[in-house]
Amino acid sequence: MTQRPQYIYTGGSAVMHSPLQLQQANMYGFFVKGGLTQLQATVDTALNQVAAGRMHFKVLSPYVLTTFTRVGHANSTVPVDRDKGWITEVDIVTWIMVGKMDEAGKLSHVYWYPCHIFVDDGMALINGRELFGYPKYLCEYEIPQADAEPLRCAVSAKGFQPFSPDTQIAMHPLLEVNAVKKINPHRPVNDFLDFLLQAFELLKSMPDFLNMDVAGWTDVISLLFKPRTDQIFLKQFPDSAGEKAVYQAIVAAPANVDKLHSGAFLGYEYTATLHPFASFPLDQTLGLPLGDTTAILPFNLQFDFTVTPGEELVDNSQIEPEKIAILGGGVGSMTAAYYLTNQPGWQNKYDITVYQMGWRIGGKGASGRNAQYGQRIEEHGLHIWFGFYENAFAMIREAYAAMGRPAGAPLATWQDAFKSHDFVVLSEHIGDEWKMWPLDFPQLPGVPGNGSEAITIWQAAVALLGWIKKWLDEIREGHLPDQSAARLSAPGQHPAWLHSLAAFWELDVGHLCADVADFVLRLNEFISGLPELLSEHTPLQRDALASSIKCIKQWNDETVLPLLDGNDELRRLFICVDLGVTILLGMLEDGVFDHGFDVINDADFRDWLTRHGANVPLVVDSAPVRGFYDLVFAYDGGDFSKPNAEAGTLLRAMMRISLCYKGSIMYKMQAGMGDTIFTPFYQVLKARGVKFQFFHKVEELLPDGDTVGEIRLTRQVAVSAGSNQYAPLVYVKGLACWPSAPNFDQILPQQAALLQAQNINLESNWSNWPALYEQAFGEPLPQVSLKKGRDFDRVVFGISIGAVAQLCPQLLTQSPALKATAEKVQTVVTQAYQVWLNQDLAQMGWTDQPEGQEPVLSGFTEPYDTWAPMDQLLCREDWPAPLDPKNVSYFCSAMPVDAFPPVTDYGFPARCAASAKQGAIDQLDQRITALWPNAGAPGAFKWGWLVDQTQATGAVRFDSQYWRANIDPSERYVLSVVNSTQYRLATDGSGFSNLYLTGDWIKTGLNAGCVEAAVMAGMQTSRAMTGYPKVIKGETDF
Repeated sequence: MTQRPQYIYTGGSAVMHSPLQLQQANMYGFFVKGGLTQLQATVDTALNQVAAGRMHFKVLSPYVLTTFTRVGHANSTVPVDRDKGWITEVDIVTWIMVGKMDEAGKLSHVYWYPCHIFVDDGMALINGRELFGYPKYLCEYEIPQADAEPLRCAVSAKGFQPFSPDTQIAMHPLLEVNAVKKINPHRPVNDFLDFLLQAFELLKSMPDFLNMDVAGWTDVISLLFKPRTDQIFLKQFPDSAGEKAVYQAIVAAPANVDKLHSGAFLGYEYTATLHPFASFPLDQTLGLPLGDTTAILPFNLQFDFTVTPGEELVDNSQIEPEKIAILGGGVGSMTAAYYLTNQPGWQNKYDITVYQMGWRIGGKGASGRNAQYGQRIEEHGLHIWFGFYENAFAMIREAYAAMGRPAGAPLATWQDAFKSHDFVVLSEHIGDEWKMWPLDFPQLPGVPGNGSEAITIWQAAVALLGWIKKWLDEIREGHLPDQSAARLSAPGQHPAWLHSLAAFWELDVGHLCADVADFVLRLNEFISGLPELLSEHTPLQRDALASSIKCIKQWNDETVLPLLDGNDELRRLFICVDLGVTILLGMLEDGVFDHGFDVINDADFRDWLTRHGANVPLVVDSAPVRGFYDLVFAYDGGDFSKPNAEAGTLLRAMMRISLCYKGSIMYKMQAGMGDTIFTPFYQVLKARGVKFQFFHKVEELLPDGDTVGEIRLTRQVAVSAGSNQYAPLVYVKGLACWPSAPNFDQILPQQAALLQAQNINLESNWSNWPALYEQAFGEPLPQVSLKKGRDFDRVVFGISIGAVAQLCPQLLTQSPALKATAEKVQTVVTQAYQVWLNQDLAQMGWTDQPEGQEPVLSGFTEPYDTWAPMDQLLCREDWPAPLDPKNVSYFCSAMPVDAFPPVTDYGFPARCAASAKQGAIDQLDQRITALWPNAGAPGAFKWGWLVDQTQATGAVRFDSQYWRANIDPSERYVLSVVNSTQYRLATDGSGFSNLYLTGDWIKTGLNAGCVEAAVMAGMQTSRAMTGYPKVIKGETDF
């Protein structure tokens, strides 16, 4: 059994034994309001980080107790020290009231944490620090004498203000409390319990004093009503480098009140003044405002007390963190890392390293800055966040707060990084003409990521019925020949269900059926009161609901369809109504309300609509339906003649996107996705202590029984300062960004020169870099072998599903479930191009910009069906005059690639890129006039519009634009083809006990390729590994 050695008292030691007796104490105290966020952060750092989940401490009040105390006589009660003599001391303390919470979140103990302590005596400082962990520091002070009026208390300390290499240490004022005026006589107290009772009666009148509910108030009072103060400390001693703690513990030590000689609540009003002081930033640690603020509940006590020996609540001096290897740096991986490190004390539990191929994180969301072309932003495609991304926005809002960028800095807050967007356009090919269907979505209450509950399937259906009512109102008011056309059915043709509905509102059937829009309004009222599960409906209720929807559909077919000829507005309203009622009818008939969306995943969405009676040429082939297929690249092998999307998964996504958003339906990032999302990820995780190993390409995972036993990687380059010292970011106009190529000045010069001379892409699966390296240097690229138990304990596999078969062949042989996932969950190649133009959108001929919003357009001609002007990004680029563009337009779509050659076919990426380029040139030259009327007739595109610093002519100017084919396994888009969701695995479902899968390809509950699904996957990975976070929005349909 190990034990600690005896403490050695050397000659001249000032350390004494406890208990310590302090008599003739004269204390002046005040409560000053701080900030709960800053206070909790301080407690998290000092206490919860050390506790590391073994216990948890919560700040109970935003009010900081600040005390100024003279002690007339202080000594140890242990004879060997008592006989040495006694001292006087002054203690000035800022106290935070904290509660130890039990596993159920209930308050179990109240402590006072002395965040800052200033003393006037060296022996008091030494004994306080070394015995208990009091964070004591020497000071100068002002405290009223015992017989003087309590007009002023103040503390100054020696330190640095401001922090600067040129600043010499000096004495600076820190905090003062001054009487303003006397408003009442001093009110005496009889004893310590009387003091507590009067204090809490006053504080109970302040609703913001306790960060607790009513039950919490009762708990606090019951725990505090005793003649002692339970103090809690972080006690630690550093090693000689100041890096590691050779001893670290949470210590509690009661201060027992032996006798209260006298006391009073003071009759003055007081103002506290906090001065800026870099060495003691009380505005940051306590959230106290700089300058003047009110100090409340002033009191004075004269008493004796004893500080008893401390008790170690947690000894954190020895830790054995578990090693976690995270493979890949996409959204899922970074989210897992974020939540694994989001609890105080995570460093005591985990040692996390991210292994990333190439020079940047981001996966298919990565972006880069091209220094040769005005630091322009180059992306994998168009990235826009939807307003229903509850988990993604919650996390990125936290990340921006954690970065703490100064006000006025580029993208200082998440609100700076995202701007709401409401304007969507669907392009329709009617006859030989392209027509534009503008949709200006209304703003809804709420802010994405604010934590409120999402709506259920039933509530979404009710909302959809409300939209159907709106569309029918527009049909009735603007397109029917007369009011009689709004009638639902002819007199005398009313079945039992209709009589039942009429009876519900105490109406006759004729009145109920007189107007289709009024009928839908009443139907909405009817279903709003029904149970959310259809199994709980009565047969008559089920019949009434289904029959009502069929009745609306029949009316739309019989009344509206014949009126469509040449009327675009009415045709679009017909599509909306038919699509809405078909969806509701299909959900009713197929049991979606009882069993969730996955129950209809055995059918393609278009086939499912057809099966339930949707008009095929007008609705199944409509722009809204095609727009959603384009959105998720839902085409087998990129073949646009083979649309394939699970009905349930696509319908879930459609309803969440269009009915469940907060604020706006979309949010546009104000820089590249790398700059907006992955820079905050990287900077926050790096600051927390996560390690990043760039240029590490995963080659294979090898099993060891039912675990992953080895990970084989290739180290792609040698970083001059060491493999873990690569600094990946560059700064453009003050914003930290990812470059479009490695920072070659950090790579060994010979390797950097060869990489640049051969234009090597270190992110490519078909790179010839290994062969070139061996040819040039006479040896293969270095191989790295990570071994279980030595280099990792658990593995987070955050590389996309497209790479699983290549990287995990032996795991697939051993795990049928993982093999089925790799075979059934498919991906598709995508392609994109960006063009920078010297014309603005209006000059190009697009004039529909409601309230200045540019369109996000889908359903256009292939090979690029989606377009969005992204002019908000131009201010983040750094173009030299006169090249500065007036517009940047993004185009993207699926790409027809149905087979992938061996990795030794080094020409494959170039062939795909050439195809993407040619498709872009053809679209600009032959078809773009449908979007940009002033761009020239087909075959006569105005190539001079393209910004080109080489001043080339004709289509050659496109060479200075940006295009790409996303063919690599980690870049392909994850599909939800028919019947594939059932093969998706949970994060811990691979069959290997130390392997955790993450990314938008696992079973998240959303089960579709998007940022939100990847974030949910990362959260689920963290939860499977640590139990945190407990709540993930949107995991189920109910």
